[in-house]
Amino acid sequence: MQAISRCQRSGTLRFVIRDPARPTAALLYWLAMQEPSRHASFVEVSQSFGPLMQVVFADERPGAFVNRKAVRKAVRTGVIERLIFFDDSWLDVWSDSHCADICNLYSCRRHTCQRPELLRRLP
Repeated sequence: MQAISRCQRSGTLRFVIRDPARPTAALLYWLAMQEPSRHASFVEVSQSFGPLMQVVFADERPGAFVNRKAVRKAVRTGVIERLIFFDDSWLDVWSDSHCADICNLYSCRRHTCQRPELLRRLP
């Protein structure tokens, strides 16, 4: 794991996810950077960046914590909302205000959201 570098720290965070290889660690995605940086503590990172918006990916669990200040606009299409960042990268996330359950996390007979085809973030 590498610590958050000074260069990245002065940049703008897009979003944070848990490292799939090590759930207590974090992967940090920055504006205009292709590869994420890593930090040993997801909790420490999420606290140090202040309020982050929790989202659920259409194709990934458990989702991400997005920096609202990095989002240029959001475009809604059905149950999917595309968050477009200032560097023109984007994330497709679940956004169904009529859903009684958290989409894509738990199967439930009451689950009413329709699962879209897997969507990918632009490189």
